[in-house]
Amino acid sequence: MLLVPWDERQRADIVLVMDHAVTDATVGRLQDLFEETGGEGPPVLLVVDEVSERHLLSAVRFGVVGVLLRREVRYSTVLLAARKALSGEALMPPALVRTVVEELRALQSSALLRDSDLTPRETAVLRLLAEGLSTLEIADRLSYSERTIKSVLHEVMTRLKLRNRTHAVAYGIRKGVV
Repeated sequence: MLLVPWDERQRADIVLVMDHAVTDATVGRLQDLFEETGGEGPPVLLVVDEVSERHLLSAVRFGVVGVLLRREVRYSTVLLAARKALSGEALMPPALVRTVVEELRALQSSALLRDSDLTPRETAVLRLLAEGLSTLEIADRLSYSERTIKSVLHEVMTRLKLRNRTHAVAYGIRKGVV
């Protein structure tokens, strides 16, 4: 591996950022690199003492594929992490992985609801219908009248041109909300 100065970063195979803490300035440099390469730049590996959840998520958005805590690494660990990053793998402490995974889940859930053509109430009704509950049982579970549940189902089926309740559940499954 060859170490190059920051101003020659375009020819780097991997970017190694070492700092005490990830700050807004650090994230700004990562964003600059990400934007100047059109998001196609080299993988970025952070070696830091600390990183906040907010900065971690921003850093990952701008190309960071691995984070090593300085107190836990040696030269050999950095080399291994760099090789893994170059082969498409990510290396991160479990607590940081958990943070990223939880954020991805939250983003996926909100994206699915936005893209599904279904309101949260319609989604809840379809989920319970998929579990095999009757209209009355769904009404009790969601604290609505049975007539409201029937209206919700009718509205979904009419608006989306679905033939029956089974078709409505299948639609919810295809959209990833059931």
